[in-house]
Amino acid sequence: MDRVKTGILGCGVISSTYIKNIQELYQPLEIVACADVDTGKAEARAREFGIETWSDPDHLLENKDVSMIINLTPPKFHYELNRRILMAGKNLFCEKPFAFTWEQARELTVLAEERGVRIGGAPDTFLGPGLQRTRLLLERGAIGRPLYLNAAMMSCGVETWHPAPAQFYQEGAGPLYDMGPYYITAVVALFGPVAEIRAMAATGFEKRKIYSQPLAGEELTVETPTYYTALLKLSGGLIANLTISFDIWKATLPMFEIYGTEGTLSAPDPNMSSGMPEVTRKETVLADRTAAAEPLNRSFPDEEELRRLYPETAEYIRGAGALDLAMAINENRPARAGMDLVCHVLEAINGIMEAAKSGGCYYMKTTCGRPEPLKERDSAGEVRQNRK
Repeated sequence: MDRVKTGILGCGVISSTYIKNIQELYQPLEIVACADVDTGKAEARAREFGIETWSDPDHLLENKDVSMIINLTPPKFHYELNRRILMAGKNLFCEKPFAFTWEQARELTVLAEERGVRIGGAPDTFLGPGLQRTRLLLERGAIGRPLYLNAAMMSCGVETWHPAPAQFYQEGAGPLYDMGPYYITAVVALFGPVAEIRAMAATGFEKRKIYSQPLAGEELTVETPTYYTALLKLSGGLIANLTISFDIWKATLPMFEIYGTEGTLSAPDPNMSSGMPEVTRKETVLADRTAAAEPLNRSFPDEEELRRLYPETAEYIRGAGALDLAMAINENRPARAGMDLVCHVLEAINGIMEAAKSGGCYYMKTTCGRPEPLKERDSAGEVRQNRK
């Protein structure tokens, strides 16, 4: 396929990761332009990474050489900018959240169809070797039939490292919008759509001290809940316990652990691309507790085989979803991080918020299929059709 001329919209912190990873790993994408409302940031990114054109957003949208735009602006601008990108006739990949509500996301899906362009959205970390290895183990019966799942993203917030942390605590932001998509997307990609949600929410601190430069010592005001705990019942019957918080100084809960009829699988962090899942079989537990030990079942891939089937990448990588979208257009197939998945995950986030507010159960209106797994032995720069 011809290289897809791509523009980066938004030149903040995450843009350097996207640009670096795309230039090093995803050769079918060619970044030819970058833009920001602060054109000084755009110029700095262009010079840093050798990008030929930099501009404000309007000029990027008018750039006839650009066929795909990756939207990396702050979340509060996503809906309106995504709409403008589609109206300009560009294919679009957007950082999470794609919009604030699933209805907005669905509206933009219809607009994309009308304009004859394709869209997708983050997170795309489920395309990394960590969760692809996890999926293969589950499909090979490593823990039998999955029953339950526990996922926990518990941190002390972004004000220890991000240069502009206040945006993460504004209304319409918070840990659920910022980190929830990684964990909910992983759940749906592995096990299918969510059917019902129950939840509770809290705000641990009304004011938070900033520790990162250049605002160290200042305080920010919290306008959104910073702790959510939710029970998700999936259409297939699995029950997932999800906790997302910026209020926790230290936690030892598993980040992503799956419990089945034959054992337990500890999966890598869904916020990361790489990592090795660990399986504990029931035979190992029984051997420690009873005299009637059973022979260990090893009918699933070991670590060496998993590394061969899904080669290692760096731990923190972004851009695979944009590559998959470009290749999906070329191959005339659905994108793995496509809008059915994006809309469903976004509705689950909205549903958690609504269930926490009402105290009742939220019943999902959207659904989606599981994204096709990657073809085994694909390299980091080859996101192709499903394995055969």
